[in-house]
Amino acid sequence: MNCRWQRNIMVIFMYWQQLKLMYHAPATGGYHQSVWATIGRTVYPLIHRYAPFLNTPLSVAQRWWFR
Repeated sequence: MNCRWQRNIMVIFMYWQQLKLMYHAPATGGYHQSVWATIGRTVYPLIHRYAPFLNTPLSVAQRWWFR
């Protein structure tokens, strides 16, 4: 029972890595880039308006994602 949260973190990390790989892969990159762009156009105005404190963590995550 103690290691459940550690397992959940590992699963989230692995899934995140899979999404990153599919975003950068030539075969699926176009689709993933368009989906993430649509999500960004919807979410970022809301974050800037209602939760500006999230700008820094999101920019750090974006720099990591696009490298």
